Amino acid sequence: MYHCIVNPAAGRKNGQKLIPIIKSYMESCGKELIIKETKKAMDAANFAKEGLQSQGIISVGGDGTLQEVVSGMLDGQDKCDTPLCAISCGSGNDWQRSLNSSQTLEARIQSIIAGKTRAIDAIRANNMGLGLASINIANIGLDVEIVKRAQPLKKIFGKNSYVVSALISIAKHKNHSLTVFIDDKEAINGDFTLVAICNGQYYGGNMRITPSAIIDDGKITLCLVKGLSRSKILMLFPLMLLEKHTKLKDIEYIECKKVTIISNNRQSLSLDGNIYEIDKPLNFEILPNAIQIFE
Repeated sequence: MYHCIVNPAAGRKNGQKLIPIIKSYMESCGKELIIKETKKAMDAANFAKEGLQSQGIISVGGDGTLQEVVSGMLDGQDKCDTPLCAISCGSGNDWQRSLNSSQTLEARIQSIIAGKTRAIDAIRANNMGLGLASINIANIGLDVEIVKRAQPLKKIFGKNSYVVSALISIAKHKNHSLTVFIDDKEAINGDFTLVAICNGQYYGGNMRITPSAIIDDGKITLCLVKGLSRSKILMLFPLMLLEKHTKLKDIEYIECKKVTIISNNRQSLSLDGNIYEIDKPLNFEILPNAIQIFE
């Protein structure tokens, strides 16, 4: 039996449209499927916990749905043996790009039937009792402001909602004063426009912020963008889209296993596009080989 978790509203209700297609494919292969539809925040996480004894969990939705599913699968643990298939149908689908997979829906379902899996990493986020995890990218700063503003714009602008939100957010942005601890040793103090803690490469609807990140190398790729003026910020995102930003002197990349961020102010944290308000130090830790995915 397989456990299918669907966000019916994902991608302008693409999630709902996929339910009968997935069900038909699985039944034609003689596989039993339990379908759970999310209605509110953390439903996907709770449904994932219910499916831990199944033959596999199928996440149908956007990156945010997948983040909840992974959080539920790990539920404070370092690893989960129940395999996962992510069928992306959201507005951004950045994880699909980070995974570097162009499989069709039918091919994805066939991979479930075949049962072949590979292990990938995840990032435990704010491990102070919150039980959250990220499979792609965690971030704070300007990019979170963009994500927050983009959410209500998705119904109007779809995939372009991030671009519209970026223009608004840049005009209103203030840099963040932070202390960043790396592997419990090195401390970096300063003003930052954004900080991204990456397992994958893409976020924000096709921006490849960390081209060097590898999803199964047992490392976080930390991206620090030092405090920029608004004029420089306006140049930053077009450079990201063109993948010309990595050599900018205001951007630093560090490979590590743990990151702690301390701020004097309450922070909005984005985990794969889901927003969490945090008023304590932010802690991130790589979990090597944490999730088995169908391939």
